[in-house]
Amino acid sequence: MRNILVGRVLPALDRIGILLSYLAMAMIVILISLMLYEVVSRKFFNAPTMWANDISYMSNGTLFLIGAAYTLKRNAHIRIDFLSSRLPIRLQHGANLAFYLGIFLPALLMTVYRSVFKAWHAWVGGEIETMSAWEPLIWPFLTGITIGVIGLTLQVAIESIRHGIGVVDPSAVPGPSATEPT
Repeated sequence: MRNILVGRVLPALDRIGILLSYLAMAMIVILISLMLYEVVSRKFFNAPTMWANDISYMSNGTLFLIGAAYTLKRNAHIRIDFLSSRLPIRLQHGANLAFYLGIFLPALLMTVYRSVFKAWHAWVGGEIETMSAWEPLIWPFLTGITIGVIGLTLQVAIESIRHGIGVVDPSAVPGPSATEPT
């Protein structure tokens, strides 16, 4: 059972984070293109756009959250593990499991609940960004945030399962300080 979970089920679920990372990469290309358009429009044609600032902050915030699940999968978040990396591997798994289940996952679940509510409310109500002269609809931004937070929550659940298995049998999963080859 453990071999099927570690060998097939968890990697299949990891693909959601990978797909979200591709979406984040596409958003980076779109963001760069839009910013280049704004620079050319402003500097060469003296015709700044009304939407550039809104698109840039919305895209930037969304793409960072959408890429968070993949970042966690790759163990690439910034962390201070100079002490925990010196602990026995079972203890490393146990500490990560305790943090994920005790703090991180509950906080993310509350954030998912709230972000789904806000995105739905914005979509149904046609809510706009009132701090902007352009006043764009805000639901695409809130939906992107919701997708990113859901992806990160799923990845935290996946990593929690891995760490739980690692507490019982450290040889069944890579260590918390191990990184994948690029």
